[in-house]
Amino acid sequence: MIQVIAEHLSVEEAADIKDMFEKMDLNKDQMLNFDELKLGLHKFGHQMPDADVQILMEAVSIHSFFHC
Repeated sequence: MIQVIAEHLSVEEAADIKDMFEKMDLNKDQMLNFDELKLGLHKFGHQMPDADVQILMEAVSIHSFFHC
């Protein structure tokens, strides 16, 4: 799913998302854990309850599992 979305982004939009991800990936392991995602969303102005952050984590995990 993420690949499908990326195909419809401009070069600038894709670069912005990559930059945002890299800023959120505090331990530089190419993955975001719950705490990195929650803190990163907060830094970018998105206050989300833990339950909503967990839903995002699970949605990405499910898509990664089924669309490898």
